[in-house]
Amino acid sequence: MKALIVDDVEMNRELIAIFLEGRGTSVFAESGEQALLLVEDALQTDAYFDLICMDISMPGMDGHEALKKIREAEELSGGKRATVFMVTGSSSPDDMFDALINGGCDDYLTKPLMQQSFSDLLVKHGVC
Repeated sequence: MKALIVDDVEMNRELIAIFLEGRGTSVFAESGEQALLLVEDALQTDAYFDLICMDISMPGMDGHEALKKIREAEELSGGKRATVFMVTGSSSPDDMFDALINGGCDDYLTKPLMQQSFSDLLVKHGVC
């Protein structure tokens, strides 16, 4: 499995990487802009991401906007659609609705993350 972990806080990226140890490789992005570039490059080289874990609140392009642009890039390229988990400190119903319904994420996790819950979602979505 190839995962893209997007969060502006290094400790959050590292925690998710620990949860994914032994399951494949992890690539890191600190912003929505950087994540979009990495996904576009992956789509051009058929080195798709199987999983994207995306924070919502980041400077510049936030997770909602980045995810919408990522879904557009996937559709335009005809490439593989990554499983996307929004991983955020926000439990706002508006953020959840925007991510799950409007944004096209596959699941929504609130911080602090629990390893078992995260692992259960990997199994549920078949990306483990």
